[in-house]
Amino acid sequence: MDTTFLMLFSGLSLIFAFLLSQGINLTKSPLIVGYILAGAMMGPAVLNLINIDQIQHLNIINVLTLSFIGFGVGGELRFSELKKLGKSIIVIVLFEATSAYLVVAAVTALVLHSIPMGMIYGALAAATAPAGTTDVIRQYKAKGNLTTTLFAVMGLDDIYALVIYSISIPLALIILGGASAHVSVSNALGAAGLEVAMALGIGIAIGFILSIGARLIHDRVSILLFSLGMILLDCGIAEHFEVSPILLNMAAGIVLVNRNAVNARKIFSALGNWTPPIYLFFFLLIGTRLDFGLIYNYSFLIIIYIFSRSFGKWGGAYAGSLISKAPIMTRKYLGFTLLSQAGVAIGLALSAAKSLERLNYSHAADQVIGVMTATTFLIMLFGPIITKIGLIKAGEIK
Repeated sequence: MDTTFLMLFSGLSLIFAFLLSQGINLTKSPLIVGYILAGAMMGPAVLNLINIDQIQHLNIINVLTLSFIGFGVGGELRFSELKKLGKSIIVIVLFEATSAYLVVAAVTALVLHSIPMGMIYGALAAATAPAGTTDVIRQYKAKGNLTTTLFAVMGLDDIYALVIYSISIPLALIILGGASAHVSVSNALGAAGLEVAMALGIGIAIGFILSIGARLIHDRVSILLFSLGMILLDCGIAEHFEVSPILLNMAAGIVLVNRNAVNARKIFSALGNWTPPIYLFFFLLIGTRLDFGLIYNYSFLIIIYIFSRSFGKWGGAYAGSLISKAPIMTRKYLGFTLLSQAGVAIGLALSAAKSLERLNYSHAADQVIGVMTATTFLIMLFGPIITKIGLIKAGEIK
């Protein structure tokens, strides 16, 4: 990518996002809504200051952001706090992700008259993006049982969503392609298990290194250089081994905060000033993917997907909280905070589309990419606002 363009685009992005976020702030909406709208204005759909090819070249920002998000989520998962929550976390995750999968799969299968395509959309709906949620929590400094539960749910959600995806996609491809699908559910599950184990193993090792470094280094600038270097190293490792940057860095964050909370605070404090611009570019790039043509072409399917996924997430979270006897505020409002969909869903959609193309289902592949891109844009516009409402209702935003 041209260096001049990169510098101009970066500068304009920061200015556009700042101005729109200040305007959005007057409406009491989360700042990230302004970032997404800034991206929409700069993207091909409006001012066309950046095209699709250039957007693809900036995908490294997604990896970097997901790494910071995973690290931050892991840093909130203290074993002492998780013990208080007990088994309710596992029950809630199983219910909210499974419910989203089943509801979306059933509804889209009816609309498309295709059970395998319903299975694909259901698998993509299971994941909850922590990006928008964690940014709202950070902006409004939310604290309480719901917030603690939410961090734990987001930490486990990606692992379970990957399992659902790894089972559903091979089955859907077998139904679509028959013997020509060349896929095996057991092989897919084995590969997914290896990916999770590798991400967690590397992340744990990185967490120990960070903990040792934080104990030996006391200067703030040195801590920043060391910790930022380790996060960037994590990005490279995740890309090289094709494992989840969220899981890898989440494991590192968990080890760090549970070995020594004081040392962990030194690292998270040093990194704090770096995360806002990285998050800004991440949400801005989501906005640049706005495509009015896609939204028009798949409008009915998009609406059906958003409503069925939202109902599945909310209903599953409520049922899981009820069965596990979670506090009343968590039971009532957890579902409001689980609607976000971003980088993980897009990544899984791209993988599913490649599998469909190999079976010569090019139209279905284009449809999956179009629907997931459009729904991500729309969900990320309204999801953070609903998350804020849920946290306010639960009394965790003052």
